[in-house]
Amino acid sequence: MSFSFNAGSMFDPATMPGLASMTANMMNEGAGDRDALALAEEISFLGISLGAGAGRENLNVELFTPISKLREALPLLGDLILKPRFDAEELDRKRTESLVRLAQAHDEARIIASTAFNQMVYGKGHPYATPAGGTEASLKAMQVGDLQSFHREYITPANGFLVIAGDMTRAQAEAELGTLFRGWSGGMLKAKAIPDSPKPKGVQIYLIDKPGAAQSELRLGHPGVARSTPDYFPLEVLNTILGGSFTSRLNNNLREVHGYSYGAGSAFVQLKGKGLFLASSAVQSDASDKSLAEFMKELNAIKDVTAEEVGKARNYQALGFPGNFESIEGIASQFADVISYNLPDGYLNAYINELLKIQEADVERVAKTYVDPKNLVIVVVGDQAKIEPGIKALKLGKITVLKKEDVLGPLPQIGE
Repeated sequence: MSFSFNAGSMFDPATMPGLASMTANMMNEGAGDRDALALAEEISFLGISLGAGAGRENLNVELFTPISKLREALPLLGDLILKPRFDAEELDRKRTESLVRLAQAHDEARIIASTAFNQMVYGKGHPYATPAGGTEASLKAMQVGDLQSFHREYITPANGFLVIAGDMTRAQAEAELGTLFRGWSGGMLKAKAIPDSPKPKGVQIYLIDKPGAAQSELRLGHPGVARSTPDYFPLEVLNTILGGSFTSRLNNNLREVHGYSYGAGSAFVQLKGKGLFLASSAVQSDASDKSLAEFMKELNAIKDVTAEEVGKARNYQALGFPGNFESIEGIASQFADVISYNLPDGYLNAYINELLKIQEADVERVAKTYVDPKNLVIVVVGDQAKIEPGIKALKLGKITVLKKEDVLGPLPQIGE
């Protein structure tokens, strides 16, 4: 059973980033008459999986249970959704954990790079770029009442949907859940306008110094498309060729041919609003400039593909698709995506046929439309003293040097 609510971090109040994530985390820390320990022990005793988590767009509550334990598991699910305890002591503990994670991020080049990339592509105030885990100020200001208010406003039957996959008929589901959620009503469907991000003009390079780093984290890309794009299938094939598989051009170039990296890839991150196009890798520090040059070479070259590459990419995607339905969780996830992104009826049945229609001309068209190496953001996190001269010599564009504090904020003070 997978409940999905329009309550992800994009719905955080501007003054309190991290509220959705903390609300979801705290829903797992005691519900009904069970405190955090008692709830965890009961879940373990039943051999079920039950928990809440928040992403960028949705807050999800998921239950995976053997049918034999369903009757015992359902009351726990009901309490988690309807009666989270939000105990102050547990909030203090989760607050400290979150502050520690913020502090640890200052030493994680990959987190610095990904955070900076989102900020530079979307803009710091954009709903897709706000710090989903919160800031030092917001975490320290967060109180039980804030969690209760967010839960009351967003965790409502009008603001979500439920997907059930398993050995259960509709009549059984209505009988079981009708009893469990009797009296749960109200709320309203929440929506949020997602502004488009302006495309970068020229190549904009942001270099974030991490002295002594043995590797550099590279991120290249620009605004992309929404999940609703009619070009979804040619983009899937395009990305498979470029960086979406082990034999992709980027991975073959950076890993197999040059040995600069353990792996390189790309993705079209597609959300309800316009997502982004991203190519990325962690590379040897002394090969940062060479790696950037190879990335640019591949981004420019992807406008030309071969029939063999397209056929191989189509088959790779088509043959992998049935694997999404091998588990009950996978089935639920696929149908949840159809509902969440308002995809057409019959979408899943038509998926493979739509993939197999894609030809060279389709891939080359979307490559020219959606991959723009002349106008993109490049983020590099590494040892500035070692890598900046080589990057300058490439003459790709203006270099702006940032500190990690410019991206993540000051190192949080924990326990104050």
